Amino acid sequence: MRSRRTARKTVIYVVTGIAALLYILPIYLIVLTSLKSRENAFQTPPTFFTVPTFEAYIQFFQRTDVLHMLGNSLIVALGSTALAFVLGVPAAYGLARFQGRMRDGVGLSFLASRFIPPIAVVVPYFLGLRLIGGLDTQWGLVLVYLGMNLPYVVWMMRGFFLDLPVEIEEAALVDGCTRFGTMVRIVLPIAKGGLAATAVLTLMFAWNEFLFALLLTSSRAATLPLSISAFLGESGTEWNVMAAAGTLIMLPAIVFSVFVQKHMARGLTFGAVK
Repeated sequence: MRSRRTARKTVIYVVTGIAALLYILPIYLIVLTSLKSRENAFQTPPTFFTVPTFEAYIQFFQRTDVLHMLGNSLIVALGSTALAFVLGVPAAYGLARFQGRMRDGVGLSFLASRFIPPIAVVVPYFLGLRLIGGLDTQWGLVLVYLGMNLPYVVWMMRGFFLDLPVEIEEAALVDGCTRFGTMVRIVLPIAKGGLAATAVLTLMFAWNEFLFALLLTSSRAATLPLSISAFLGESGTEWNVMAAAGTLIMLPAIVFSVFVQKHMARGLTFGAVK
C-alpha cells in the first residue's frame, strides 16, 4: 500500500515538473534571447547559455517611445477592466440571484460572445469607432476591450456568486439591508478571491492584446505590445530586440500576478470543495 502511494506521488511530481518546465521554457528562451547580441540570436544551433549583454534593451529604449506606449497601456488596461467590473459584477449578481425564464439563456449568450474570433469583429469595430471619432484614441480602445472583457466578467462572476450561500444574504435582507447593500457589504467581500482571479485574467487580456491595438490605433494611442512590430523590417527581424520588448511587456504582468496569487488561487478553486 505504501509503495503504491509512493509511486502515485512520484508520478504526480514528474507530471507536475514536466508541465512546469513546458511553461517556464518559453519564458527562459525569451529572456535568454533578449540578453544576446543580434549575431548570437541567429546562431545555429541555438545556445541555452550566453554571456549577457544589454544591447537589445538599449536599442529598444532608444528606438521606441516606451513611456508614451506604457502610459497608453496602463490607461487602456486599467480603464477597460474597471468599467467591465462596474458593469459586469451587478449584471452577474442579477443573473445569479434573480429567477426568470431567460436567465440561463442570457448567461449563455454572454459566454457565446467569447467564441467569436476577434478578427471577425475588427471591421465592425473599425467602422463604429470611425463614425464616433474613436480611432487612434485611448477611450476608443477602452470601449473595444470593454466589449471583449464584459462577457467574461459576467460569466466568471456569475459562477462565483452561484457558489455563495444564499442564507447569508437573506439574513442581511431581514436585518434591513437593501439588495445593493447586500451585494456590496456581504457578497463582494466574500467573493474577493473570485474578483481577484477575474481581474487578473481580464487585465492580462487588455495588457497583452495586439490585434485590435494594431488595427485601431496608429501613433497617439499605440500600446506597448505594438512596440514589438517596430523591429520587423525589410532588413530582417531583430529577434533579440523583440525578445527584450517581450520581456519588458510581460514583467508587469508577472509582478502583478505574484502579488495577487493567493487571492487568484483561492478564486480559481472557489466552490471546488464545500
